[in-house]
Amino acid sequence: MTLYVAFVLHIYQPPTQTPTILKQIIKESYQPLFETITNNPDTKITFNINGSLIELLDLYHESNLLNIIRSLVINKQIDLIGSSCYHAILPLIPQEEITRQIKLNEEISHKFLGKGIYKPKGFWLPEMAYEYGVVEPLIAENFEWTVISSVATPDKELPDNYIPFIKPNFKIYFRNDLLSNLISFKNPTVEEFYNELKGLKNPEKDDYYVILAMDGETYGHHIKGLIEEFLEPLLTKIIQDPNAKLIKVAEIPDYFSEERKVNPLPSTWSTTAEDLQQGVPFPLWSDPNNRIHNLQLTVMNHALYLVGKAQRYINNKQNQPEEIVTRYENARTWLDKGLHSCQLWWASGRPWYSSEMILKGLNQLILASSEALKVVLKNCTDNNEIETVKRVFNEIFEAQKEIYLSV
Repeated sequence: MTLYVAFVLHIYQPPTQTPTILKQIIKESYQPLFETITNNPDTKITFNINGSLIELLDLYHESNLLNIIRSLVINKQIDLIGSSCYHAILPLIPQEEITRQIKLNEEISHKFLGKGIYKPKGFWLPEMAYEYGVVEPLIAENFEWTVISSVATPDKELPDNYIPFIKPNFKIYFRNDLLSNLISFKNPTVEEFYNELKGLKNPEKDDYYVILAMDGETYGHHIKGLIEEFLEPLLTKIIQDPNAKLIKVAEIPDYFSEERKVNPLPSTWSTTAEDLQQGVPFPLWSDPNNRIHNLQLTVMNHALYLVGKAQRYINNKQNQPEEIVTRYENARTWLDKGLHSCQLWWASGRPWYSSEMILKGLNQLILASSEALKVVLKNCTDNNEIETVKRVFNEIFEAQKEIYLSV
C-alpha cells in the first residue's frame, strides 16, 4: 500500500527583526528553498508565511521573493495556510485578539500576494500552541483544520490512518514529532531518515500518512546545506518511490475517509511529557517558575487592558480630535506587534536567552500602553476609572523596572 508524506513549513520573522539578519536568512534559506521547489515541479508543500514576514519582505524590497511565492501557489506546488499575523501565542491572548491577528494576517496576505492567492482553509498555530479555547475563533473565521504536536495526543498511537477531529467541522492533525525533530536537530542522511520514515509501518499492509512540520528556516539558515544535501534528494526519493506519495495536508481526506473524535492536550511543539506532568503546557512562553515570563505577561495583559479601554472610547465617542485618533491607532499597532512570541521565547533560557529581544518586545508594549493611557485620560470623566488606569500603568512601569534589573 502507500505511505503519504505531508510537509508543513512555517516561516516567520518578528516585527523587530533587523534588516541585516533578515537579508541573511533570505539568502541562506528562503531564496534557495523556494527556488528548489520551483525547480522540482512535482513537489507539494504546505506553507505558513506570517503577515509579519510578508510586511518585512515588502519593506526591504524583496518583491522577487514574493513573486516566486505567488507563482508557486498559482502552480499548486505550495498551499498557504493562515496564522496569527505577528506570531502571538494564541492561548495567552483573548479571543477577540486572536480574531484580530487572523484578520490582520489576511489583510497583509491579500495586499501583497492577492485575494486569489491567499485562500487558506488550514491554520498554523504559532509554536503549535494549542488549547481548546483557540478553536472557536478559528472556526468563526472559516478555518477547517490545524496541525499540532504529537505530544498533545492522549492516545498511545499517533493518528495516521484516519482523520482526527475536535468538532465535526474542524479537523486537528498531529505532526510526527520524532521524525520532524530528527530533521531539525539530528542532521540524518537521506538514507537514514528514509529508513526511519518507512520503518514505522509496513506499507504493503496499510496505507498511512506522516506529517513533517518544522520551521522553514531550518533549511539553510539553522542547518547549512540542508536544502541541497537533504531536502531536495529526500523529496525526489519520495516522489520516485512507488509506495510513497507526496501530498499537501489539505489532501489527506482525499485518501483517508474514517473520522474519529479526539481530545488533545494543551501543549506546544516544544512541550515535553515532563512539562505536561508539571502542569506547564506552554513552558517556553508561560512558565510560572520563570520570573521574567511572569513580568512580561503582566505587562502584556495590562497593555491589553489599557488599549481595550482606549478602543471603547474611540468606538463610542464620535468626532475625536485627530491627535487622539492617531494616538489610539499607534497604540493598536504597537500592541498588535508587541504580542509576538519571540520576547517570551528568548526569556525562557531553554536553551537560548537574549536580553535584547526581551527589551525590544517590552518597548512595543510600553509604547502601546502609554498611547492608550493618553487616549483614556483625554476622554474619561470618571475619577475611579482614572485612578484605575493610572494604577495599571504604574504596575506596568514597576514591572518594566524589574525586567530591566532581571535581564
